[in-house]
Amino acid sequence: MVFDYSPFFLNAYVGVVFMDLHGVEFAMPASHYEQVVTERHNALTGYKVKWKAFQAMDGLEGWCSKEKASVLIDMCLLLKAKTVVEIGVYGGKSLVPMAFALRELGTGVVIGIDPWSSAESAVGMDGVNHDFWSNLDHERIYQGLIEKIKKYDLNNNVILLRETSEAAMPIPDIDILHIDGNHSEETSLIDVYKWVPFVRTGGLIIFDDVNWATTNKATAWLDANCIKFAEFHGDNIWGIWIKR
Repeated sequence: MVFDYSPFFLNAYVGVVFMDLHGVEFAMPASHYEQVVTERHNALTGYKVKWKAFQAMDGLEGWCSKEKASVLIDMCLLLKAKTVVEIGVYGGKSLVPMAFALRELGTGVVIGIDPWSSAESAVGMDGVNHDFWSNLDHERIYQGLIEKIKKYDLNNNVILLRETSEAAMPIPDIDILHIDGNHSEETSLIDVYKWVPFVRTGGLIIFDDVNWATTNKATAWLDANCIKFAEFHGDNIWGIWIKR
């Protein structure tokens, strides 16, 4: 796994030394968190949260790696996030770890926006991607996630909105926006155009699969309007931006 940080990254949050992931093997379950110092959360807290989250992830459907989940948890804890919005939830494999972090904070909610619909998921797709999303049993995925949220006692920290990101009502003062929905050019542009303005200044935008041809325009817009400070290369390539 390769990590690339801009110099701004190290000075993004006063009094916080974030982490040095270079040379850390997979940052799992909490090795990179042990280098984070915050007012309320020490390494032991991070370890406990991640241990629980990683165990839960083993029973969830989706493609979020534990390496990425580890960073998402850190972001929630470091920012003491109160409002997290995720576009594109699927089986909750990235949403649930963030919900664990918010529960640890004692406040905050992650709002997951996803239509769980074959028709909507396949918009703009072709070939095998179109076939996969068109034939997927979205109802099973959705109901399975609801059961897991209840199982892990995360109901107070999760709200699921079963609609497209375009149709969903705006949510103000977002601390962290995680965009991992339909990767068609049109939909990914809608996601950044509509939702980034609702991220608070200094908040974070996390965008998945930044190297796809269909997401190039969306990520170029983020580069022009936000501050990119990290890119992660693993099973896929994803980046983090700071809202100006």
